[in-house]
Amino acid sequence: MNEAVDPMRLYSLNEINYPKFRSQIIHLYLHAFATGEQAQYIDPQQAESRLDELVKRGMGLMAFVGDRLAGVVLGMPLQQDREFPVYEVPGTAVDTSLYIAELMVHADLRGQGIATALITEMLSRAAETHTDVVIRVWDENKPALSLYHKLGFHPVATITQTKKHVSGESFEMRKIYLHKHLLPFPPA
Repeated sequence: MNEAVDPMRLYSLNEINYPKFRSQIIHLYLHAFATGEQAQYIDPQQAESRLDELVKRGMGLMAFVGDRLAGVVLGMPLQQDREFPVYEVPGTAVDTSLYIAELMVHADLRGQGIATALITEMLSRAAETHTDVVIRVWDENKPALSLYHKLGFHPVATITQTKKHVSGESFEMRKIYLHKHLLPFPPA
């Protein structure tokens, strides 16, 4: 007998509806980054501040499956990402680019197209106001790298960040910035 599957629904995330979903989004963020293969220590208060600031400065989308928050994507102007190596990537229009700062999908729901739907919709909305999109990913996150490649992103730069394992031990994480043009450059 086939089990009924709840359809995925996408909703805008903004300062108006964020307070209603804030605790669920924080929980999802901590679950996505502090558990599993990519587990790292994340201070809950710093996570709250980061998410609050991203919603205030940028744009976001939420994915629900049934009543469950399944995923979130948050973007902001690239010029606000202090770590982007702008001098290594002189062709990137920092002032007209969107930076996808966070993409999180609940571990139980990965591989079901949620990340693809969130990114695809974010790209569609970003095309109305931005010429380019940049996303950053851990170089060992092969599923994410594969998805971004399929969606037309190409590597442009790398950085190294010092993170902490949940055990408290420090480690180096190599991150790759990937870029995608949304619109052709305006004619001269």
